[in-house]
Amino acid sequence: MPVKTKRILPNLTFQNFFLRLSLVLVMLALISGISLDYLNFQQKETSYLPWTWLTRPSVSTQAEKKVEKKVKTASRQKPVKPAKPGPQPVAETSNQNNLPLVAIIIDDLGQDLSFMRALINLQVPLTVAILPEAGQAIETAQLAADHQFDVLIHQPLEAFNGQTIGTGADGLITTTMSQEEIWSRLEKNFERLPVAKGLNNHMGSKGTANQYLMEIIMEFLKQKNLFFIDSKTSPKSIAYDLAVKMKVPAASRQVFLDADEDRSKIKDRLIELFLSAKKNGQAIGIGHPFLETIQILEAYLPEARNYGVQLTRVSEIIDRQKNTGQKKASD
Repeated sequence: MPVKTKRILPNLTFQNFFLRLSLVLVMLALISGISLDYLNFQQKETSYLPWTWLTRPSVSTQAEKKVEKKVKTASRQKPVKPAKPGPQPVAETSNQNNLPLVAIIIDDLGQDLSFMRALINLQVPLTVAILPEAGQAIETAQLAADHQFDVLIHQPLEAFNGQTIGTGADGLITTTMSQEEIWSRLEKNFERLPVAKGLNNHMGSKGTANQYLMEIIMEFLKQKNLFFIDSKTSPKSIAYDLAVKMKVPAASRQVFLDADEDRSKIKDRLIELFLSAKKNGQAIGIGHPFLETIQILEAYLPEARNYGVQLTRVSEIIDRQKNTGQKKASD
């Protein structure tokens, strides 16, 4: 007897139809989602694809990016205003042309070249006053000029103590000499030191107080186009005032750096010189070829600008006075 089989083909066909329809609908949905996502991407809106939440950044990250975007946009639109600087050293904030000037003269050179070489090694602008009849006066002057130092004739003048012999007394000019003798001695000294820009006195407490002598010296300087620096070895000196009266460029010393027997005071004298310059716009100090002096200069002169002053040659103080009509610094 034959076995009867159920007819399932129609059911399978019906299921296949719905399966295919479902696949078509899914594909349409995907196509629709992709289209919407693309359009929204163009408009920078949120993606509609269901899986995009997996890669969507967190709220905090989005906020950070917005802030970063604003900062970048602002930086392109407006220049960033620099922060207001705090206080800085005078040397960095002041125009160097307006800084108070400090000129240091080292007296009594010309005996040997060793101290001159030590001054050159400091690598700062200085002025040297050379005893015209010293054994190595000519060599010292040439070495100084070669390294852009100002050179002065350090002219020995009569002192109240009557010293006429000893170191620095050679070539001494006294108040009892004739005009011809004084002039001849000055000519000789200038011939030995032709690179000199000016003259200052060695000793001279009596000579700088004598109008007769100083008038002859000032006339010589005027003719040679030299300036005068009053070493102020005596409070009775009339030299600076007479120079001004006779229209000779001149200035005077404010501080002796190493006149004290106690050499430990040299640093204090140097600071005093800086303060005098800051008060008056300029100051001139005089030192001597002592070991302690060169040690202090080596330690502190490179830092002069940190004290609010500018080191210079004495001729530049003279030039500033000419250009500005500035009078001498107070003693």
